[in-house]
Amino acid sequence: MEKRFVALIVSLVFSMGISWAQPSVDNFSPLQSEGTMPSVLSDIMGKADNKESFVLSALKDGRVLYGTSLNGYVQQVADNLLAAYPQLKSELHFYILKSPVVNAYSTEQGCIFVNVGLLAQLSNEAELAFILAHEIAHYTEHHSDLLGEYKNKYQGADFIQYYLNYHSRSREQEVAADKIAIERYFGHSSYSYSVMDGAFDVLQYSELPFDELPFDHNLVETNFYQFPANYFLPNVAPIADRSEIIDTLSTHPNLEKRRAAVKLQVAGLSDNGRSVFLQPESSFREMRDLARLECIHQWLASHQYDKVIYNCHVLKQSMPDNKFIEKSMVTAFYGLSKHKNYGQVSQAITPYKEVEGEMQQVSYFLSKLSRPESSLLALRYAWNAQRKYPEDAFYMDLTKDVLKDVCVKNKMKYTDFSDYPMGFDMGSLEPQPNTPSNPKSEGNKYDKIKHNNMQEMVRPTEKFKTGNYMLVDIHRDSLFVSLMNSVVQLAENEQILNAITTSKAADMSKILIVRPLCGVEASGNDLKSLQKAIKKSDKQEERLTANLVRGAKKLKLNPIYFDAKQLGQFDTRQYNDYAILQQWYREYKQASGIEMQYQQSDELARIAKELDCNKMCLVVTNSSKYNFFSYYKLQSLIFSVACPYIVPFAVAQLALPRYSTNVDVVVTDFTTGKQVLHSSNTYYSMMRESYLNAEVYNELYKFVKGKK
Repeated sequence: MEKRFVALIVSLVFSMGISWAQPSVDNFSPLQSEGTMPSVLSDIMGKADNKESFVLSALKDGRVLYGTSLNGYVQQVADNLLAAYPQLKSELHFYILKSPVVNAYSTEQGCIFVNVGLLAQLSNEAELAFILAHEIAHYTEHHSDLLGEYKNKYQGADFIQYYLNYHSRSREQEVAADKIAIERYFGHSSYSYSVMDGAFDVLQYSELPFDELPFDHNLVETNFYQFPANYFLPNVAPIADRSEIIDTLSTHPNLEKRRAAVKLQVAGLSDNGRSVFLQPESSFREMRDLARLECIHQWLASHQYDKVIYNCHVLKQSMPDNKFIEKSMVTAFYGLSKHKNYGQVSQAITPYKEVEGEMQQVSYFLSKLSRPESSLLALRYAWNAQRKYPEDAFYMDLTKDVLKDVCVKNKMKYTDFSDYPMGFDMGSLEPQPNTPSNPKSEGNKYDKIKHNNMQEMVRPTEKFKTGNYMLVDIHRDSLFVSLMNSVVQLAENEQILNAITTSKAADMSKILIVRPLCGVEASGNDLKSLQKAIKKSDKQEERLTANLVRGAKKLKLNPIYFDAKQLGQFDTRQYNDYAILQQWYREYKQASGIEMQYQQSDELARIAKELDCNKMCLVVTNSSKYNFFSYYKLQSLIFSVACPYIVPFAVAQLALPRYSTNVDVVVTDFTTGKQVLHSSNTYYSMMRESYLNAEVYNELYKFVKGKK
């Protein structure tokens, strides 16, 4: 599942007209495209043989934004640069990409993409103008990208993410693009030359947070519990100078050399009449804040929880009441607790030695948290949020899920939580009576036992650690106690039902068919071998998809599936829903099988309702050549001696290569992330595709008929 994903899933045709509301910082929701899909994009999606590999991949990945206020802002900057070039202006198309990577790039077909990560790190409008002018120069000078698409699929890398991080051009092309950008476009605009150094700073420090602020311990501690001192670094690593690093916008030139060349070029040029902002500065800040919030959303989807927590801490300084930031903090602590409890911590936290500046403190602290501590911290955030926003069911779902981990996974009971804060002088208390002062007179003996336990104050013991003090202000709340009891009871009931329930037929009539991922081993490391392997893979994926659809129909599952050409027929509402499902799939892969609540659960539930389907079928295969000689081949040769009639068959079997094929068949409820089927098998055969088709159909058959 870690290879390229070409998922072709989308909602049914919507007949209602859509009125689009511009996003706002105060009431932020994840950015979606607005208005009518540009014909340039629909044409690209409708051409299976299109050479715009990056554009097509970005569209299929659901990352492209059009029609938003961010697009409008970028377009206005481009218009200012191209005022003297009307023909060029008509050739170029500017789009936003939902990626937190600080980057921008142009294509030979005139598409210029700006990542939200770049917009989020800018200091002013003129910096954006220079970067756009640089990309326009690449287009006019036909500086085609040198990035090799093919090799990444077979090195386990995600092509689109690889492209977002690296944009391969020669040193000469980058320097030439800077020079042309200033001479033709930036120089003929009214933007100030004074920003040149700042534009290179944005690139030089692209991986840093939105700002540098000390980590506030109040985010994770209270006045009744504190974490051990060794959970915090005495000093954080200083931010390196980075003057010798490569340019984020290219893989070759050194930033300092580009910076020096630009300084020399603008030296002596007058800045009179020029300005850092041509649009209102308030519009720039609104645009940048929207981009920053979208970066938070993208980091959540990729489970980079340390980045979410620290950058939310930074943004709260200027947006203390922003609900999206609050929800993102809750979701990040929740997601971290799930990874902690199910052994996938390395995917959720950047190794602290790889982090610089104040954010290193966050990465280090999160890595030190124990499983119970991470669950209890998440529980505190989720509980407080659901009390503050009772109308949002997402918080209650998180609270219940974390409570289950606390009580079932970590086996913590009510009496494990102290009624007294850390450091309290227990000697000042009177001894507790052996019986409660107001014993419960009604109910059975079990009710009385529970009541008595509730009445008795929990005193800390020598074995109590930080986690045992983390619910001092919560665990006496009657609603909390009731919820804890109901979660524990439900978990016990589920365990009993799982033990006694036999398989039954799957209750579903529709299923989303995702294009399978078929990895084929290349015969060599050269480009020709890799191209040949990817063609084999693509053909195998197409054939397996067709068999999957036929098999699903035979099982009366009413499969929903769309091919690449149909993507070009989507309207904006359909493309947005498609993008949500694509992001869900990326997050699902990142979770690596952990069942957890997803950040866009409301939107996923809506899509499932409109599709009347919430099940998605994923098939992943990997094939490689196995031992040429095998027991079965030898057996056939021996039999041919006794029976000459099978000699042709034995010779054919000896000559044909033998393959090892691993097949994973997964059916997932995409509204909850719960796997309802996951089978993994490996077989060895010369007729791999026949076995593969039979294996996939057999697994679906057993699942649908209740035999799995």
